[in-house]
Amino acid sequence: MRYAFPLCLAAALVPGASLAQTAAPPPAEATSGADQVVGLFGATCLHFAGDVAGMRRFLTEQGAPQMPAQARDAFLAGRSGEVFDVSYRDTRLALVSLDDGGCEAVADKADPAQVVSILEEAARENHVPLQPLGGQPQKERSDVTHQAFAVTLGGHMMHILVSTAPSPPQAVLTLATQ
Repeated sequence: MRYAFPLCLAAALVPGASLAQTAAPPPAEATSGADQVVGLFGATCLHFAGDVAGMRRFLTEQGAPQMPAQARDAFLAGRSGEVFDVSYRDTRLALVSLDDGGCEAVADKADPAQVVSILEEAARENHVPLQPLGGQPQKERSDVTHQAFAVTLGGHMMHILVSTAPSPPQAVLTLATQ
């Protein structure tokens, strides 16, 4: 059994913290990039869905630094928002908090074959029903695959897009609020 979404973030955002300091040690597999990006996504994007100020306040309180301007601009790609460096141990992670309420968890390295299955398993364990909407390769890059899901949180329908690739960034989980 994998750990609940919020456990990952507590360890990922506190410099020098380890999972052992926040709870009983999870299985060794819990430190993979796929586990970390899914945990980050659940503990931030899903937990604070639609609450931009609350999520940013939480990230700041946890000591997550904002990305330097050049990295921030690359992650935002012309969109308005803030980008936090939430890397954990040897897993490079970023959290993109868009001003419109959208949110992205990005992992430089995460086994693309595991990301969706870990997301689905974590959703089941946390009683968050995901409705698959389909998947397809990206037209510009045939090595990038997208899988979409609908989810209802707090009575609001939202969409999750999981984008994976064999080269970095290997996983991007996006929450689009409506």
